[in-house]
This record gives sequence, C-alpha cells and structure tokens, in this order.
Amino acid sequence: MARRGPTITIDSVRRFEQQLGAVLPDDYRAFLLEINGGRTARSNRVFVIHRAGHRDETSLNTLFSLDDPDESRDLAIVQQQRLDPLVKLPQGVLEIGCDGFGSAIVLPLVGERRGEVWYSDTVDARPTGSNPRVEWFDRRDVWRIAGSFAEFMAGLRPLEAAS
Repeated sequence: MARRGPTITIDSVRRFEQQLGAVLPDDYRAFLLEINGGRTARSNRVFVIHRAGHRDETSLNTLFSLDDPDESRDLAIVQQQRLDPLVKLPQGVLEIGCDGFGSAIVLPLVGERRGEVWYSDTVDARPTGSNPRVEWFDRRDVWRIAGSFAEFMAGLRPLEAAS
C-alpha cells in the first residue's frame, strides 16, 4: 500500500463486527489488523474482471480503513452511507474499497458467497428495481473477482504491466 490506514486493535475490529452483526473473514480481518487499508501502490493495483465472456481490467484505488480520519475512506462510515440507489447490495455485503472509477469492491459476510470478493460497476449500474427477481450476484453490473480476500490481493499486478 502506498498509504496505510491508521493502526487499529482487535477491539476496534470486534466493535466493527458487532456493529455489522457479522464476523469478518479471517484473511480480511488479518489484513485490517496488519495494514488496515489505504491507497494502493502502482506496484499492486490492477485486477481482472471476467464479464460476459470477455476479460476487462481495472485498477484498485483504495481499500477502506477502520478509524480513518478521512471519512470518505473510513470503512464503518462508508458502510453506513451506502445509500446510493445505484448501489443496492443486501445486508451482509460489505463495501471494502473502490477502483479508479469509483466502482465498489465488496465482500459478502454471510451466505454461500461469504469471503469472496466481488466488483459492483457503479459507472454502468443497473437501475434499482429493474428486475427485482434477480439476486444481487446475478445482476449484469456485478462480477465475482476472487474466491477470497487473500486471493484478490495476491492477484493484483503492477499498473505498468497491465495489458
């Protein structure tokens, strides 16, 4: 990370989990305790999105931090303010960061997709209520990008190596 979040304690993480009503996946919890989000370095920024049979790339901009003095980057505040009608994700899905265009990186905390990392395209988002029968993970503007947070982080590539 080019800029790390403030140092936090396990008590900070537990308070956040209590606020959410869910336990964070172990790999993400360890990341918060060790690094606590921040802005990504050019050396670890690009990730792949497979959508509709083709491969796209985008760059990770920020991973939100607990207790960040900048409210726009504070994990708890971002979660509370996630009221944008274009980004309607269900309870139990945590917005953990954003790409260079402001689209959300999310982490399900409950259910069969718990611990996976997903990308929610807020630039070309599907209008709210356009098909209420479709689950959030089946929408045309949401894609699974990694099976775990650790896999997501390990898959980041340098910006200059992007093709």
